[in-house]
Amino acid sequence: MSAKEIYAGGAQTDERRAGRRFAVILGASILLLFTLTVGTLYVIFSGKLQRQRTLSAGSAAPSANEGAAASENYKWKITGALSEACTCSVPCSCNFGEGPSPHPYCYPFYSYEIRKGNYGDVVLDGLHFGAADMKSGRTIFIDQRADERQRRALRLIAMRVIVRTSAEEAEARAKEYDESTRFAAVEQSYGQDSNHLKVEGIGEFSARYLMGLDKQQPVLVRNNTTWRIRDAIKAKTTVYRVQIGRDRLDVKDTNSNQGEFEYTDKTDFGAPAKWNCGACANEKAQANSGEQMCGQ
Repeated sequence: MSAKEIYAGGAQTDERRAGRRFAVILGASILLLFTLTVGTLYVIFSGKLQRQRTLSAGSAAPSANEGAAASENYKWKITGALSEACTCSVPCSCNFGEGPSPHPYCYPFYSYEIRKGNYGDVVLDGLHFGAADMKSGRTIFIDQRADERQRRALRLIAMRVIVRTSAEEAEARAKEYDESTRFAAVEQSYGQDSNHLKVEGIGEFSARYLMGLDKQQPVLVRNNTTWRIRDAIKAKTTVYRVQIGRDRLDVKDTNSNQGEFEYTDKTDFGAPAKWNCGACANEKAQANSGEQMCGQ
């Protein structure tokens, strides 16, 4: 065998060895790449699964937190002044646990001015709410300056203070009053010798305080049976007008009350009532039903 043939054979052997090495390296590279790909996919999938489990656990936990938040929403406090007038003669026998006089009915119109207050984190300073209890029923009003959150808060508070419902039932009761709730401009003022209330689209009254024997201080009634105010200043209206649908009032020389209030979500407003003041006797007079006593 010639040297040329020997060298040619050696070259072929080297080529076969190189081919095998390339095949081994290529296979190892493919296997490594496959392993890395599978590992990466596993890590990604495991991370997503863990996040889903965390989110699921988190979505279950807030239900308890939401319950706590709901309870937190029940916490509120308001302080301010009540201005009220009705169709009874001074001093309004309804305020002393008797039926209305001189008529068999009592139609009150009243507003609560909140000097300082909050419902949860909702600030209520300077806003008003109240109602007019007329022959055809109750019309609740909310200060039109309130934003959406304030309006909701005031409606729920009105259910507690005026309708005397529980905190748990306030939302449902507020919905029942949707059609008879108005958002209106409210002007409520009071001073050393008089008070005044005007609610756009509902009515107004003005009254002068009744001065005591010393002619210096107004007559006070402490712990009356109708309004949850410690001291009620007694006053007599100079004008009292209300017009809501078919209900119309235009009287004077009737009773008025002025007083300070401080209420919280813990205040006991008494049993649920359809009417305040002597208006509970209206139904008895009109349909021989309802309670004779006021403030029930």
